[in-house]
Amino acid sequence: MISLGHGLGDDGQSLIALQPEELRRAAQTTTGLDDFGDTWWEEPFLRLCSSLDDQAQLHLPGRLRTRAELQLILQNRLRLVDLWKRQPAIDDEAVQAPIVVTGLGRSGTTFLHELLACDSDNRPPLLWELLHTTPRDEHSVRLCHDEITLMDEMVPAFTAMHENGGHLPTECIFAFAHQFSSDIYTGLYNVADYTIWRSGQDQAPIYDWHRRMLQTLQWSASDPPTVRWALKAPSHLSALPLVFGTYPDAKVVITHRDPLRVIGSLSDLMATLHHMHSEHVDHAVLVEFMAMGMEMQMDGVSAERDAGTIPDNQISDVLYHDLTKEPIRTIERLYDGWDLPLTDNYRARLSEYLAERHTDRTPAHDYSFADTGLDLATHRANVAAYQKRYGVPSEVSLSGS
Repeated sequence: MISLGHGLGDDGQSLIALQPEELRRAAQTTTGLDDFGDTWWEEPFLRLCSSLDDQAQLHLPGRLRTRAELQLILQNRLRLVDLWKRQPAIDDEAVQAPIVVTGLGRSGTTFLHELLACDSDNRPPLLWELLHTTPRDEHSVRLCHDEITLMDEMVPAFTAMHENGGHLPTECIFAFAHQFSSDIYTGLYNVADYTIWRSGQDQAPIYDWHRRMLQTLQWSASDPPTVRWALKAPSHLSALPLVFGTYPDAKVVITHRDPLRVIGSLSDLMATLHHMHSEHVDHAVLVEFMAMGMEMQMDGVSAERDAGTIPDNQISDVLYHDLTKEPIRTIERLYDGWDLPLTDNYRARLSEYLAERHTDRTPAHDYSFADTGLDLATHRANVAAYQKRYGVPSEVSLSGS
C-alpha cells in the first residue's frame, strides 16, 4: 500500500485529509452529534494535526490509520458528552482509592497491572471501554479488537513487544487521548513540536476527563459494582501531583528497572509504532529523547518525594527483578502494605494466570543497549543516583548487552 501511494503521486496529504475541521465534520456526520463539550481539547488537537502534516511524514497507510485513530476518538468524545448530558447522575459516582501502577516504560507495569487484574475486587479499564465507551455492547468489543489487532498484521513483530486485544486491561493514555494531550500520540507519530508544546501545559484537564470516564464505566457496568480501580500508565510518573490531586486516596505503585535496559526496549517499540505510520523513522533521535526523558523523569519524581509535594506514604516501590522472579510474593507485599486481604480465590487466579501467560505469543522481543549507539559509561553515571536510591540492579554489562 505504501508503493500504491507513491504510484498515485501521493504527497502525504492529498488523498487522506487530516485537517481539523474535516475530522470534526466527519465525526459529527458519523455520530449525528455536534457537541464536543469543553473547549480545552481544541488547542492540543490543532497542534497535533499541524505536527502530523508538517513533521510526521506519514505514508499512505499511515495517513489512513492516523485518520481512523483521530476520528475514532472524536466520535467517542461526542457520544460521551451526549451521554453525560442525558445522564447527570454519572457525576455522582465516587471513584475511591484506585490503585495506580506507573514507572518507566518497559519496567513491568503491564505485567503488574495484569497480576492486579486477577483480583475480582480490582477493576481494570479494558481497551474497548476507553475507545468505544458507549454504546456498551458486544459489537463495540469486536470492533475494538479488530482495530487494535490490525497493528499486528501490519508489523507482526509488534505482538512480541506488547500484547494487544480489545478485551485486555489497558493504559490510561487512551482516556487522556480524548483531550488530545496524551503520550499515545508521541508514541504513534513523530510529532516533536506537539510533544514539546504539551510538555509545558497544565495537564489537569486530562485528569478531569479521566475521572469522568471512570465514573461513566462505573455507572454503566452491568457486572457487580466496582470495588476499586486498578489503573496503569507510565505517563502518570510525570504527573503524580495531578494523580493525587484527582484521587487523594490513591495507592500508587512505581516499578523500577535499569533505565539503560529500558531505553533499548522502549526506543525499539516507539520506532516500530512510528514505522507503522511513516517511512522516515529516526531511531537515533528516539533514543536520545528516551534517554534524556527517563533521566529527567526519575530525578523529578525523587525530588517531589523528598519535598513532600506528594504523599510518599501512599507510594509503593517494586523492583522489576523482584516482580519477575517472585510475582506472587510481590503481590503479597503490596497487599500487606495496603492492608488488603489476599484471598484464596485471588491466589488461585494468580497461579492460573502465571501458568498460562502468553503461551501463544511470538518469541520474546530481543533488543540490546548496544543497538542504541549511546555511551554506556556516560548514561550509567547519569542514572547512578536513581539506581542507588531505589536499589535498582544494573542489567546492561560493559558489552552493552
